[in-house]
Amino acid sequence: MSLELLPNEILLDIFEYFNGIDLLRTFYGLNNRFNMVLHGRFPYCSIDFHSISKYDFDTICQSHFPTMSKYISTLHLFDNEETPRQIKLFLSSISSFNQFIQLKYLSLSNIRSYPILIRILEECHHLPYLTHLNFNNCYLQDNHVDFQIIMNHIWSLSKLKFCTLGIATQGQCMLCTPTITSTSLTHLIIDRIQVELNQINRLFEFTPKLQYLSLSIRSFTDNNYQLISLPSLTDLSIHSIITCNALNTTNLLQNTPNLHRLSIDLSCEIVDGTHLEQIIRNNLPKLEILQLKMKMILHLGQHIQNRIDVLLNSFQSSFWIDDHQWFIRCFTSNRTIYLYSLSTKYEENLPVAFRSTYQHDDQQDFYHAVTKLISPTFFDQSISSSIRLINLEELHLNLPIAEQFWTLVPNLNRLKTLKILLHTNAFRSQVQALLDRAPHLYRLNINQHESTNFSTSLFKYRNASIRELDLRDINYYFNEEDCFNFSHSPLGMQCEKLSILVSNRQCVVTLIKFITKLRMINVRCKDEIYIQPSISEEDNEDECIQWLKVHLPSRCVIVRDPKLTCNILIWI
Repeated sequence: MSLELLPNEILLDIFEYFNGIDLLRTFYGLNNRFNMVLHGRFPYCSIDFHSISKYDFDTICQSHFPTMSKYISTLHLFDNEETPRQIKLFLSSISSFNQFIQLKYLSLSNIRSYPILIRILEECHHLPYLTHLNFNNCYLQDNHVDFQIIMNHIWSLSKLKFCTLGIATQGQCMLCTPTITSTSLTHLIIDRIQVELNQINRLFEFTPKLQYLSLSIRSFTDNNYQLISLPSLTDLSIHSIITCNALNTTNLLQNTPNLHRLSIDLSCEIVDGTHLEQIIRNNLPKLEILQLKMKMILHLGQHIQNRIDVLLNSFQSSFWIDDHQWFIRCFTSNRTIYLYSLSTKYEENLPVAFRSTYQHDDQQDFYHAVTKLISPTFFDQSISSSIRLINLEELHLNLPIAEQFWTLVPNLNRLKTLKILLHTNAFRSQVQALLDRAPHLYRLNINQHESTNFSTSLFKYRNASIRELDLRDINYYFNEEDCFNFSHSPLGMQCEKLSILVSNRQCVVTLIKFITKLRMINVRCKDEIYIQPSISEEDNEDECIQWLKVHLPSRCVIVRDPKLTCNILIWI
């Protein structure tokens, strides 16, 4: 049956499975009827501008937003390596947020400008149905950032229920509590911002309906902290990347009598089972779900095995095993101890063995659940032949490949990201064997220390699914001939995102001219040096940037990488 014969109601049901951008790419322009359905009758459109070309971004903003904006319910914007200055360009393409009358979910990532962030918050007051507002991985470079203004803008949004505050600034970033009461906010994630214990009561004073809170505690020791009950809080996530005196968590948890779920994530210390049991027994009568993720590094004089024995024993009382069935796993790597709840996903350096308080814990189940293996030397050690890693999504691997790898990893059907270290042309057949076994591989990163010509191998590799290539760590600068040959190679013709070292600027022009699917390139020319970054965009437009703007298509956005200014980011 032809898709065009289906009634509009069924088409709308089908369209709900697509992101709005994919809908426009796939169906818009096929015929007038599809155009009418997309622009006039699609009721809940989601637009995610992650990993989009500059050409598609311009087309959607200029041609589709004037008619579709009133249907958009979800909008994701990014200002990262792949889409530099996207948020600023988006703001310049619209007159006001007034046109997004159905917008409920707004997510913004990697904002680096305080004025832009403030403008967005001011525009949010024009969104009558906004319930979700997320700021992710934002780092404000401006010298003067007023967090009080940021907090008050957010707390004055009348319908907002869910908010993520992932906003860092130069220097130590501490929370500034609001001075305006929000009667709608129920879920709050505070990320990249440290919270002092005495700020929590004030936070709840102006957020009386807060039920879920995720925060980074600076320290649980605070002589000024006053005990005030927080009855609305049912779900609490605590994390800290510094030593925060976690044994004193009682100072906070004795104020949360209705807590149903508790997650503790500590990077520098471990609270043992005896102390946690006492805290929970005395203060958390309604706790049902407990997730633990803790680690600490032992000094050379400490006996790691004795410490593990003591830790495991502290989690084996009837309270842990019988009453709640809260089991833990204990891992070790070098002199680091990791302690995780049985249900918590382990994402550190993969251990060869571990110990558990659950007597039926199956190590094979654990390894089946592993999706990320970033320790390239893991396969160089003695590993039980019974282990199978069948669900890897990210893998870092040394060459040559250890013989036991092919037994331990019987397939790479789920692999999306592969990083190959110590590459040499001598092991080209091993690399191709990996690529042949990874039908869904999306990202390939190759590291090579020797200075031999890498292109002889690269131009021959094949994998139909790869779209992103990172070639910055190969100790080789591509000349113009290399760039032309690469653009006509199997991997080059399908590449969408490329990170590469080149001999000169003309190489950049060659790559963009001949790689027709390229949407982003992160490039460094051989003669480039580190340039002191500036907050002003105009100050960062040096002679090299200006030359590229003259020789590349006018739609391209060309900027210095704010993290490493000898690199240039080009959004195509």
